[in-house]
Amino acid sequence: MTSRDATDGGTDPLSVDPNLFGDGRENSPVGIRAIAQELRINLDAMLGGGERPNGNVNQISTDGELSAAQIGQWDDAQALASTVGSSNAGRKFAEVYQKFIEAYQSVVEAVEASADNHDRARRANEGDA
Repeated sequence: MTSRDATDGGTDPLSVDPNLFGDGRENSPVGIRAIAQELRINLDAMLGGGERPNGNVNQISTDGELSAAQIGQWDDAQALASTVGSSNAGRKFAEVYQKFIEAYQSVVEAVEASADNHDRARRANEGDA
């Protein structure tokens, strides 16, 4: 749906679901922690935990070439494999992926810290109830 659809009587694509956060506030620590938990699940999978068959950094060979199986079986992955699988491109790909994981981890930690900050502010403003 586009913003024009909203002006023609459709639902607003930018409206926030009022039930998104557990306590009804838009900056709810409960909701922010739920988002952080989902992000952390994905981060753990990237680090080799979880049940995902691919996408974790431990599957990337840093000592040379990447195989198509390590990248994926869909058409675009096969095309990528022919590019990154040569010479030391696998190592470069692993380095970039590791940097992505580090940045993603920083985001997860920032979201968790945000929830803590909102919770501390709530307690300071409302008391320790």
